[in-house]
Formats: sequence, structure tokens, C-alpha cells
Amino acid sequence: MDKRYQVFVSSTFTDLQEERQAVMQALLSLDHFPAGMELFPASDDDQWALIKGVIDDSDYYVLVIGGRYGTTSDAGVSYTEMEYDHAVAQRKPVLAFVHAKPEEIPSGKTDQDDKLRERLNSFKKKVGTNKHIKFWKNPDDLKATVIQSISAETKRNPQVGWVRADRAADPSVLEGMRQEVDRLNAQLSSVSTSAPKNTEKYAQGTAEFAVTLYYELPTSFTKYPAQFLFEWNNLFFELGPILMEEASETQMKARLAQELIRYEQVNFPEDAQLFIISDDTFDTIKIQLMALGLITKSSRKHAPTDRERYWTLTPYGENELMKLRAITV
Repeated sequence: MDKRYQVFVSSTFTDLQEERQAVMQALLSLDHFPAGMELFPASDDDQWALIKGVIDDSDYYVLVIGGRYGTTSDAGVSYTEMEYDHAVAQRKPVLAFVHAKPEEIPSGKTDQDDKLRERLNSFKKKVGTNKHIKFWKNPDDLKATVIQSISAETKRNPQVGWVRADRAADPSVLEGMRQEVDRLNAQLSSVSTSAPKNTEKYAQGTAEFAVTLYYELPTSFTKYPAQFLFEWNNLFFELGPILMEEASETQMKARLAQELIRYEQVNFPEDAQLFIISDDTFDTIKIQLMALGLITKSSRKHAPTDRERYWTLTPYGENELMKLRAITV
């Protein structure tokens, strides 16, 4: 008889939000029930006791490892590793998905502390003894790999699970399961369009940032600097539209230079030309918008000869851009 299963999804959180969403979507597409800390209801219970209880109630345990070891307990062990150890102790079928090219993970999503890097490597070696380990390169690749692996594992090693509602004698079971899937889909959608945790510590909104532009004059090849202040909302307002699909960094720099000079904060010479955003300014804007969860590296494939880097809006970024640019009545 067909069954549907509860699958606990374990990983670090802030650096793998897009990847966690991909795993959740993969599980929902297979009619399974994902369980992860971002989907749990508010509770006064001890956090670790709650986590162990949900793992105990789950049929399978999925682990995703990127470039961070994660928040540690007083004993110096990350909660992600503690979750893994508990799942193994409870003899839960474990499916681990490890980043295939950790050297290509952006520095903002990796541990900078040598001790944490050592703990992460030690953790990966421990997980590597599990025969159900797969590698992934980007969220889309991860989603496809999870679908394939879960499908094979549930057939090879079926657990207790839930009986398919259309085979159940009680019609109320069907309605209950439909409501559960609707609830999980709604919560997943809410997570993807909400601000990431801890972003309140970063400058944003109406906070101002000093932008440096360079320009040339027809009579000289010298680049002249001009610096003026812009709110982060204005910077995202101007840059966001070209990221609704994806844009290269060259396109992003040109867009910023073209739009920001329209604000007329500086009296440029009438014959000024070739306005260029300084590399330092652009890098700060790019990193800040990424830290705020508004943009992410594009996962689309490009020709091997294309050396450009491409960026796109996150679901949260799309939602915030609509708030800034949509016309209300």
C-alpha cells in the first residue's frame, strides 16, 4: 500500500535558506511531509527536546551540508551534528547531501574560524561513512537529487509512514491530509518571502550609503571621482528590476551608474561622460543586498566561455521590490 512519509530536514539555516526551500519543495512534490525548525509552531518547550521529538516522529532524516558548521551548544557541538547523531542513534534512515565543491561557496557562506572549519571537516568525514551520501552543486541540482534519492529509499526501505488517504476507510483522513499539505505549502511560501533571520543588524531601508562614481571629460582621459549619499531603498529600487530574471555584474554596474546620476545630487560638468560605479562601491552594494537576503547568485547555466557572474532576486527580494515599485491606489 502506498504511503506518505514525514522527513526531517537538517542543515545550518542562514547560509542554506534557498537550498532548504528546494528540499522542502522536492519533498512536497512527492507528497511527503517535510519537518524543519522554520516550520515548527512557537513553543515554550526546551528547543533541543522539541527537535529530538520531531526527529523521533519522522520516518526519514535528510541532512544538507554546505560551508558552515553551524551554531554550537555549550559543549561545542553544532546542533546540526547533534541532530544527525540523534537520528543515527534512533536508527532513522539517513540521506546526506554534501556540497560537491566547497571551494566555490561564497566566503559569506563559509566559516572563517579555523576551529569551526576543522569541526565541519570532521563532521563531513563522520557523515561520509553513511552509504546514502550524495553531492550537489546548486539548489536545482539539490532538488533533483533529493527527489531521486527519496524515491529510491522509500521503495527500498519503507517506513511506517501514513497510509495514502485514498486507500483509507475514513474519508476524514483524506481531508485531514489535504489540510496538512495546504498548511505546509502556506508555511513554506511564508518562509521564502520573509526576511532572513538576523538581517536587522545590517544597514537597510532609509539608512544611507556613500556611493562613489567616476566620470571623464572629453578633453581628458582622467577619471574624476564624485561621492554622494543614497538610501539602501533607492539603490535596490534602481537595481532590482533587471534582476527579476538575472543580470551580469557588468549590466548591474551600468544600471546603477545610469540611474543614480538622475538623482542630480552632484553638479557634474555639462560635458561629463562615461559614468562608472567604483568597484569598491559596487562590491559593497552587492554584498549588502546578499546579506539582506534580497539577491542571490543565479543558478542558470551559461556557456563555458562566459566569465561573467550573474545575480537574481530571491523570493524575498521580489516581494520587497514589489513593495517599493508597485503603484498603489
